[in-house]
Amino acid sequence: MPTPFFLGTASWTFPDWRSVFYPDGLADKDRLAWYATQCNSVEVNTSFYGLPAPSTLVQWVESVPPGFTFSLKAPKLITHERRLVDCRQESLAFLDVLRSLGDALAPGLLQFPPSFTRAREGRILANYLDWLAGELDGLPLTVEVRSSDLMTPAFASFLVERGMTLAVVERTGTDDFYPAWEASAAPYLFVRLIGNDSEPPNNDRDLQRPQEEILDLWAARIADLLKKGVPVYSYTHNTLEGHSPASVRRLRARIHARFPLADWSPEMVATGSDDPTSAGQLALF
Repeated sequence: MPTPFFLGTASWTFPDWRSVFYPDGLADKDRLAWYATQCNSVEVNTSFYGLPAPSTLVQWVESVPPGFTFSLKAPKLITHERRLVDCRQESLAFLDVLRSLGDALAPGLLQFPPSFTRAREGRILANYLDWLAGELDGLPLTVEVRSSDLMTPAFASFLVERGMTLAVVERTGTDDFYPAWEASAAPYLFVRLIGNDSEPPNNDRDLQRPQEEILDLWAARIADLLKKGVPVYSYTHNTLEGHSPASVRRLRARIHARFPLADWSPEMVATGSDDPTSAGQLALF
């Protein structure tokens, strides 16, 4: 069986993608179904603002072919507002949403702001993760930190010991943390290719700042992991080069040159759903 490899973008609904990624005339409700013919996974940001309704989850899963996965970000209420204090009920609700995705589940993402530090909130974080580990029951969860005192090999190992992994982020101005992730012996890689988000491009329609060296570096790393049988989840943001669908194609081609990848070209799944609740959730992207 091929090593699982999931490659996609950060969400699927950008107005600038009309006519350059999505075909002219494609209805908004059909964007996910079309996206899933081009990529086999997506990072879902709408859950950061509020957990999707059950009807939305059903629509998502019914809109994609078998083998497609969703990575949902934990609500900001947990990580940014309450900062892990008095949020166990909300955390369990997030885990329930992850479970409901079934085979369409990619690792959930627990993302912390730069102001969340080990020096100030380390004990709160350790206690929360100890508790959360007992609730996962095999659910894959990755943790993104942006404070330098948490971006350490010790914290990466701490997560692996509790059934989680550290998210690796390619961001301008941030140190390369891949070697520390590698040393932690994590069971899979979850990488977010963000680039220079402090100076976003003018639009999301085309490549405005090609990142050849970054793509070559990650293609080599990912191909090496796939050869070793390590699953990879990789999500590319528009800020990396200006148009993430093109960046995904460019990265995939580089990986394929080093490690042959199975083709991903399923037929578009017909949905026919006009549920206004689901449409509203999709519009949050």
